[in-house]
Amino acid sequence: MSHQTYLGLRKRGGGFSLVEIMVALVVGLLGTIVIFQVFAVSEGYKRTTTGGSDAQQNGGSALFEIERDLRRAGYGVNQSLFLGCAIQYWDELNPGVNPALVLAPVNIDQGASGAPDSITVLFGNSDLLPTPAKFTQNMPSASADFKVDNRFGFREGDLIVAAEAGKDCTLAQVSNLPATGNQTLNVIHNSGNYTDPITNEQEPTRYNKPGGLSITYTTAGQLFNIGSLPTDNVYSVSVPNSQLMSRAVLTNSANAAIVDGIVQMQAQYGKDDGASGGTANDGIVDSWDEIDPTTPATWSQVLAVRLALVARSGLRERPDAATGLCNITTTMPAWIGGTITLTNDGDGTSWQCYRYRTYETVAPIRNMIWKPE
Repeated sequence: MSHQTYLGLRKRGGGFSLVEIMVALVVGLLGTIVIFQVFAVSEGYKRTTTGGSDAQQNGGSALFEIERDLRRAGYGVNQSLFLGCAIQYWDELNPGVNPALVLAPVNIDQGASGAPDSITVLFGNSDLLPTPAKFTQNMPSASADFKVDNRFGFREGDLIVAAEAGKDCTLAQVSNLPATGNQTLNVIHNSGNYTDPITNEQEPTRYNKPGGLSITYTTAGQLFNIGSLPTDNVYSVSVPNSQLMSRAVLTNSANAAIVDGIVQMQAQYGKDDGASGGTANDGIVDSWDEIDPTTPATWSQVLAVRLALVARSGLRERPDAATGLCNITTTMPAWIGGTITLTNDGDGTSWQCYRYRTYETVAPIRNMIWKPE
């Protein structure tokens, strides 16, 4: 091979020039930018879809939790004569002022100016027939034994509610059920201890105030047995935290978050009141409203609860680049009961920057439909 030919081959195999390298870098950078733009758009769609899915799951879970309790509401406390009475009670672990408790299956506390409502659900857990026992003797003092016509289904440790028309109800705990002598129909509610019927161990009577609660009952009264672990859950919405909260009144438990992503809850009573051309007290809901009943007769007409929950996606969407405003959601959600009001986050973030799901249901209060006369 000649020297000239060798030099030509070496020149042609010497690699890329600087211009070629710079062109390749520019093309590579452009390709990278396109790839990242496509990825960013795809990831945005993914987050939106995932956020909507989370809202759907959260809304369904929250609705199930409340509806399950509503369908059991009123078990053991559905005697028409005493519905709506205020229950006085003493808690040994929290001897201060106790939260209000009403002898009613469901109590809806309406939020002010469109704020979320809260719902209190009450039902007993007695294993046996929850028919109230009748008093056979007048009580000489507030701490006197309850003398009743039947103790069937009563066990030590059960919570009991004494009621009489025209008086507040009182809650106590069975401390002893004598089985001999002339006390076989006495229900004792002393402070101290009771014998657990399952473990046979001594347990403290938490709800018996020494000396009683200053209310005595006559033979016109009745005694309800609501079991050893009655449910009295209050469901509410924490707007700043977007959470469905729950707490138990009787045990004075702290408010606990049970479902995330819930920003609104609205509820109405379904009443068998003869409104809109219906027939009152025929077992059919005639009207829906947010007005609390005030008498045993009107409480007994509440046969269902209509409920709406609004779940929000966890992803805050970006505002419009041109206007700086969010327009993801432009109108307030609505349900059959009307428009639902949404509020901004605590940091001022507009409610329009999120996506929402609205869930509605009608929960029959079966223990009111099947209540004794």
